[in-house]
Amino acid sequence: MSTDINSILKFEARRQQALISADICTLETMLADELIHIHSTGMVHDKAQFLHHITAMGGFVAIERPCPQVSFVGDMALVVGETHNTVRQITTGDIMTRHGYSTLVLKRGAADWQIVLSQMTPVKN
Repeated sequence: MSTDINSILKFEARRQQALISADICTLETMLADELIHIHSTGMVHDKAQFLHHITAMGGFVAIERPCPQVSFVGDMALVVGETHNTVRQITTGDIMTRHGYSTLVLKRGAADWQIVLSQMTPVKN
């Protein structure tokens, strides 16, 4: 089990780096074709829309996710925890930090894990 947890944590670190560097090729393989991504604003994207969004914003500025919790249900993994995403607004270029509780649902693919659902719910101060 700890090997599976370590592989998920390494996957999560790669995902964060790919989002920061806007590495669309890496994200393309990490995201399942049936991906649903729900932004902290409530905007919903499928895989193609989400990849376009990352490209348009030039990637994230920073992602802080200090200690995500990992659990497994069959061939699925859940990764949950507090997150601070620093992003550029597409329309203005302004930098802002989104603080929330993030949930990832991953499925075990033929070669590696893939994200099926990604959602961030804002934390109210």
